[in-house]
Amino acid sequence: MDTPSRTAAALGVDFGTHHTVATVLRADGRRHQLLFDGSPLLPSGIYLDTEAVVHVGRDAAREGRLRPERYERNPKLRLDAPSILLGDREVPVRDAVAAVLRRVVAECGTVAGPPRSVTVTVPAGWGPARRHTVADAALAAGAASPVLLPEPVAAARYFTEVLGHELAPGRALVVFDLGAGTFDASAVSRTATGHEVLAVDGSDRIGGHYLDQALVDHLGGRYIGERADRWGSLLDPDAGSETLRQRFALYDEVREAKERLSRGTVTEVVVPGFANEEMLTRSELELLARPLLARAVAITKAVIREAGLSPEQVAGVFMVGGASRMPLAATMIHQELGIAPTLIEQPELVVSEGAVAAAPPPEPPAPRLGAAPPPYIPALVAPVGAPVSGGPVTAPLLGILSSRDPAPERRSAPWLLAAVVVLALVLVSGLTWFITEYSNRADDSPGDGSAASNGPNPSSDGDEPDSDEPVAWGDVEITAIETMPTSITVHTSASGDMTGCTAVLDAGAGAGVEPGLDCAEFVVDGLWANTEYEVLLYGPGDDPADADGEPIGDTAHTPMQTGEVYWDCPTDREYCRNQGGEPGIRGEPDEAAAIAYASVGEVFDLVCYETGDLITPRGDGEPEGFWDYHPGKDASDVMVEVVLSQGEVGYLPFVWLVVDPADVNSLGGVRPC
Repeated sequence: MDTPSRTAAALGVDFGTHHTVATVLRADGRRHQLLFDGSPLLPSGIYLDTEAVVHVGRDAAREGRLRPERYERNPKLRLDAPSILLGDREVPVRDAVAAVLRRVVAECGTVAGPPRSVTVTVPAGWGPARRHTVADAALAAGAASPVLLPEPVAAARYFTEVLGHELAPGRALVVFDLGAGTFDASAVSRTATGHEVLAVDGSDRIGGHYLDQALVDHLGGRYIGERADRWGSLLDPDAGSETLRQRFALYDEVREAKERLSRGTVTEVVVPGFANEEMLTRSELELLARPLLARAVAITKAVIREAGLSPEQVAGVFMVGGASRMPLAATMIHQELGIAPTLIEQPELVVSEGAVAAAPPPEPPAPRLGAAPPPYIPALVAPVGAPVSGGPVTAPLLGILSSRDPAPERRSAPWLLAAVVVLALVLVSGLTWFITEYSNRADDSPGDGSAASNGPNPSSDGDEPDSDEPVAWGDVEITAIETMPTSITVHTSASGDMTGCTAVLDAGAGAGVEPGLDCAEFVVDGLWANTEYEVLLYGPGDDPADADGEPIGDTAHTPMQTGEVYWDCPTDREYCRNQGGEPGIRGEPDEAAAIAYASVGEVFDLVCYETGDLITPRGDGEPEGFWDYHPGKDASDVMVEVVLSQGEVGYLPFVWLVVDPADVNSLGGVRPC
């Protein structure tokens, strides 16, 4: 296997309320998400241990369950405060944010090499105080001259550069960004030098975090009498550590239940301290979410009006942010604005990918003879207030909240003049040949009005040549659907020049809408593997929200993704010797006992994946860690459910598998179990 590139051209970071997401653009142009412990979502919480060391990510979340008074799960919501009290110590907000960003920069260095540029996205409506806090934190985390980019500009880049949608002059994209702790609506247009935010508005009181609170309050209404007193104690802000642990567990349960209701219609919530489960339905969730979403849609309509956009000037409504995947959000936007919004499968990844979508890969520096590159030693944890290596930073911040995309560096090359001369000679020669050829044909053409030699050739029986008759939409049918693990290709009987169709794909977790398609043949990417989709295709000008629309439909089942065991377990490790140098297949994600062993090169069908909470993938713990990780792969506690030859299923550590040879850290559409 080829060794991955060790130079990261650019790093884009979306520092979020609940999770932080980062995308790497390598020097060869490849772009992919960073994985943190096997997931693209890094928990944004921080934990301060008794040695004054800040931990981040899942390690912080695990420690926070034991000592919640030392844990802050949402530092982004505390940016207006000077510090955060963790245990008996005040941690400056800048240091809290820097700890999260330091982990991102360190992971980038481990996987792809130190980034040459770092872009951190921020809400477009933030003022200077918050922006400077994040910028200072990025500098403290080791990012040289970080660029702060408005989140809607990053989303617009993704819309145009990655999804390939057109944003013509005079039109604007409306970005509906519904995250965990904030909501922002923006109108973004394209300019000659990048993108411009025409209007922006939002609220710090709309988001998944506040819907979680509404769900908790809703559950609390079911407890009366003595149970109401116990419920009140569970939510007491001055309670002891044990109650804090239970409250954290309750909010985790509620958040996970909310996410399950985006895929199903009913679920149960385990309430810590009570010997029962509470049932929640999607109808209850939507009843609670509707007031929050109504405010978000009203803000969006006001932004469109403020930007002076007519309906014809709106190129689309792009839904981003993890909370936007709630089916009701897309429905209300469609009902209120009359526009079918665009929503991808993982909307929480859009902003970080858009941050590097248009960034050109820089040229690597020329090596000096006899000089070895300096080693890169990532710092995964750092004491509070630890100084940045090299002393205090005095360089000015570049590009803070610039609405224009960074302009590529212009270089003059000695061969440029020679290339221009050669090109001019080729053009002159081609023009001379064309004039001569055209003159000869004009002289040979008949002058009596008969057909010229290069005109249509009538058939020998005197009939007119065949022509493609246009097909009316009512006669169009889906003729074939080709499936791949992460995409489908739909073929219809429509004429090749028929455009403007809209596809709606529903896998039971909310429908995704793909507007502006070629009606005869189109491809939809970014799908889950091993999933059945209902495909509805609406004709040009038809609105999926219109009950009078006449779509044509079919179903498509994407096939299972496969993965190959690619790495021998090093036999110099006791853990590997005990398994004969082959990875063990577990019966359950958190069980150490193996039910089978996988041979190197063996190919498995991959069903879905789960997270093994008891895994220490970096080899920490007893005696070497539960599972290992390998160069070229991110450390991961992801366990992939695989189909065994006997028809049984088991769990194989993701670090042993290659799903996409071009990106060894990709799960290739394998969905969560």
